[in-house]
Amino acid sequence: MQKTTLIIDDQKAQADGLAKALSNALPQFNFEGYSGEDEILDAIENRFYTLAIVDIRMDDYAFDGISLVQKIFEINPFAKVILVSAFKDEYTEDLKKVILSGKVIDILDKKTIKKWVAELSPKIIDYYRDLDDDPSEINSALLQNYADAKNDTNPYTKGEKFEHFVSLLFQSFGYNDITKRYKDKSLNEVDLIIRNEITDGFLSKFGMYILIECKNKPKDKVNKNDFIVFKSKLDNSNGLAELGIIATTGYLTWNTYHEAIRSSSSNTKIIFISNPEFERLINATDKVGVFKKLIDEQVKDN
Repeated sequence: MQKTTLIIDDQKAQADGLAKALSNALPQFNFEGYSGEDEILDAIENRFYTLAIVDIRMDDYAFDGISLVQKIFEINPFAKVILVSAFKDEYTEDLKKVILSGKVIDILDKKTIKKWVAELSPKIIDYYRDLDDDPSEINSALLQNYADAKNDTNPYTKGEKFEHFVSLLFQSFGYNDITKRYKDKSLNEVDLIIRNEITDGFLSKFGMYILIECKNKPKDKVNKNDFIVFKSKLDNSNGLAELGIIATTGYLTWNTYHEAIRSSSSNTKIIFISNPEFERLINATDKVGVFKKLIDEQVKDN
């Protein structure tokens, strides 16, 4: 799992300066600085991170650090935060609410970047060491999100929740750049597009992107036509994506497997992730290793 920390501050010099200084001090970790309103919201919603360092006071923005932290906790069940401000006394009541979440590591006064790095570094090292020692917290969060998506009875939120879970799952592998609900020029819609940037010789063989079709219908089966439509999207990616995934909370009909076998000579490959595969991935310590094994198993079978 990639160890990425977001640094969020309304001052670009502070966000970028702290990200650069921490990257130099702790090169084993990844630090990303964000300062503009739109880029902050985009990073919170779409980047994978397990830690965020958030400035509480953000003058002239539509939000402050407290509301951002609440959004982080809502969107990303993996993340914990360190709050930073020179004005934390102004937010005493609001701070009490986020502290009760149990996900606030510390609340620190703002300092010069040099002193700040010295104070933050041991906290960051301890946090990621504890995460390595006990990955069960992430696995539990994934399992809860999977259950919530499967059990949701609202047709308008059910699909959205499942896409969010699948995005979180692949982010936990180390994939940072995942686009949701993308439409190409021909108006074909793909549920998730993953930029295939993990440094791995096996996975890099499958092109620049991985396409994922999400089917959150536990009582229904994915059929042959679903496969054919998705394969057409994959084939029309101009070689940019050579691996597709049909992810379902339900099951697959026999003719779907038969169609996969029939088209196995194609350069593009499609694998299926349903309940048994999700269980293996959620519980795995080495999620990338299990993902590669699933590809191996299914490509060989096909």
